[in-house]
Amino acid sequence: MFSAVQSEEPLDWAKFRKALLDKEVTPSTIDAYFKPIRVGSGTYTVEVVDLQGYQALVNHLGVEVDKTSRAAAALHGRSHAVPVSGNLVIVQSMLSSAPVVYECDSSGQWTYPVPPGKELVLVENLQNFLERAGLLTFLGDRCGLTLPSEGVDMAYAVGNAITKTCNKRWLSQYERIHCVFDIDPGGFRIYESLRRMLAAGGTPLTFVVPNDLDALLEKTHRFLSESDREALAKHLSGESPLRSLAVTLLKAGKTLEQESYIYD
Repeated sequence: MFSAVQSEEPLDWAKFRKALLDKEVTPSTIDAYFKPIRVGSGTYTVEVVDLQGYQALVNHLGVEVDKTSRAAAALHGRSHAVPVSGNLVIVQSMLSSAPVVYECDSSGQWTYPVPPGKELVLVENLQNFLERAGLLTFLGDRCGLTLPSEGVDMAYAVGNAITKTCNKRWLSQYERIHCVFDIDPGGFRIYESLRRMLAAGGTPLTFVVPNDLDALLEKTHRFLSESDREALAKHLSGESPLRSLAVTLLKAGKTLEQESYIYD
């Protein structure tokens, strides 16, 4: 990356700058370390104006990061570039009086303090999981969700973390999964990721929606952004099971956070 700078050869400054930005070098750092000098159409020689800072940058970016594991990447200060190899999931089982932790180790093996039930309620946000008794009442009374009298688990999905590949072995054990997610593009993405991940096993997934969604949307002040509209529009074609729900949100011009279910 820095060979042209070191040899004082002309380079494409726009591409060089973008390459640095892609590696999370801030614009202010680029401006402080380098001075582009135009020599032709789109080409520049680059003068290093902060030699000490430049050398530190070369030392940091010039070494290829080992991404074979999070621990290896941590040697370069880049552990966040590699996902954690296992997972922890908080689950409320009917077989326990308090939530338990299901653990997946780095080899993909799961440990269950109590065995998984037959059906699973996945809750995207922590507040709803913490108030799960009231949430279950809401799901039955306002969403028409009928759950078996036994063999039901409720898990905290930790947002998009539930879509980690290692979760497939655990999730595939359930006969049915009920997804209690935000009714917005983010919730749609999580649902679609899970649907693709579990498609081969045929595990039925339900995106849980309140019966009075229209009334709830009237009350909320969470309006669609332009990017929200673009994301929802992707569900209008093809065979997306969320098509009618996307139409409802686009018509209302709003989305709904699931915490509103427990608003008193």
